[in-house]
Amino acid sequence: MTSTSAEILKIFNEAYLVGGAVRDAVLKRPVKDLDLAVRGRADFPAKARKLARRLGASVFPLDEERLVYRLTPRSKPGPMIDLAPFQGKDIKEDLFRRDFTVNAMAMPLTAGFKTVPDRKTGLFLPAVKKRALLDPSGGLKDLAAKTVRAVSPQALIEDPLRLLRAFRCASELNFKIDKKTLKLIKSRAAFIARAAPERIHDELLLILNSDESHVWLKALYGAGLLTVIIPELAAQPACAEVYYGKGGVLKHTFAVVERLDHLFENAGDYLPGRHKIEEFLTEKNILRLAALLHDVAKPVRAGMINGRLRFFEHEEYGSLMSSRIMERLRFSRDHIKLISKIVGQHLRPGNLASNDLISDRAMFRFFRAMGEYTVPLLVLSWADHASYITQRQLRSIKDKIKEKPFHIPKGGLPKSGTKKTLRFLEVLNMLFEVYISRNIKLRTVRLIDGHDVIRTLKLKEGPEIGEILEKVSLRQFEGKINTRRQALSYLKSFKKTDTQ
Repeated sequence: MTSTSAEILKIFNEAYLVGGAVRDAVLKRPVKDLDLAVRGRADFPAKARKLARRLGASVFPLDEERLVYRLTPRSKPGPMIDLAPFQGKDIKEDLFRRDFTVNAMAMPLTAGFKTVPDRKTGLFLPAVKKRALLDPSGGLKDLAAKTVRAVSPQALIEDPLRLLRAFRCASELNFKIDKKTLKLIKSRAAFIARAAPERIHDELLLILNSDESHVWLKALYGAGLLTVIIPELAAQPACAEVYYGKGGVLKHTFAVVERLDHLFENAGDYLPGRHKIEEFLTEKNILRLAALLHDVAKPVRAGMINGRLRFFEHEEYGSLMSSRIMERLRFSRDHIKLISKIVGQHLRPGNLASNDLISDRAMFRFFRAMGEYTVPLLVLSWADHASYITQRQLRSIKDKIKEKPFHIPKGGLPKSGTKKTLRFLEVLNMLFEVYISRNIKLRTVRLIDGHDVIRTLKLKEGPEIGEILEKVSLRQFEGKINTRRQALSYLKSFKKTDTQ
């Protein structure tokens, strides 16, 4: 970045590396982009565009009010740069206006400044000379203490998103939040609703990236932020305490997220053919959000039926509620569709596991109905059922889970306990194995359609066409039909036997 630094200093006489990049350089962590604070607000947009031309980068405003511009390399590899004039009269005043002390340090940019590229992690900044750092609020001290502390109370008042960002920063660094800062966050939790939904969306997903997302979700709840962001969760703690104990449905919800964290951390111990289903597990934060929302409708669907607490249709209603929540938080259509689908169907694998014998036909119908959402649903269901026993019990049955599902005794499965959980996890393991071994993605794609049936058998349109296609698809699932030619040949057998 030597030439880049020189070009920046030609246009802006005074420039500083600031924010997360400086923090990560001190911690010897890789950085993905750079934040620069420069002197001079006059003609700043024009200067930012001029710099972009010289660097061969594209440029666009991130925040026009604060004059924050982003420069992205077009062809040559290089870091993305966020550029802004000092927020205040000088760099010191700028740093005092930042969010947390660990992000409020600056390093003067020199013409000889170089970044060190790394193929896997992005890039590293050169070794930091701590004496050269500007650190007016004690960021180095807080880095050493692994503490996220607000630069000032005003920092959390000026931008309510910082209430949430404190947890994101702490989760990424595995730091704790300073007690005074946490107290201030709790007192102002309601103000997170004033932040733009798009920004809340981004911070929440970054928190859900944590390997211990359940810990941070509990912390968000304790600070009063979680139920402001998702008010639909507010009724969960008082719901079904007789069933789940103190904390009710929310206690169970957090337990499911915890089991999902455990599964992702130990996938090789539990998931057969893990590498073959990896493509479905790339967005772990989205699956964690599904776990958080999977029982969102239980409080509104709770009712006593013959003296027993039930939650009829909570999964279907939860699908609708999840969609509304995610639309409000500006999630993409694909993410909304994924979560609403698996929340709406999250009881289906358990219903399948309640049958003593699970036929090929039943599995085929399940896989075809779920399609691309099969693996995410099985993962959510795994975490849901695994949450009913302790982690120690779960580890004790780790090898038994991989065995063929045991027969359900005449008296049925116990209402709770390790044996019931084992049976359900054995069935889920079987479904994973069948999905992988039979290449379900291909075998649930129909080789022929209704027009082929009508033309070959000379039939009229009607329900009979669907029934025949179902039989052909089942044969395909069983591996008895693999090509379109074989499927058409099989159709002729229906003609010979009057479609029986």
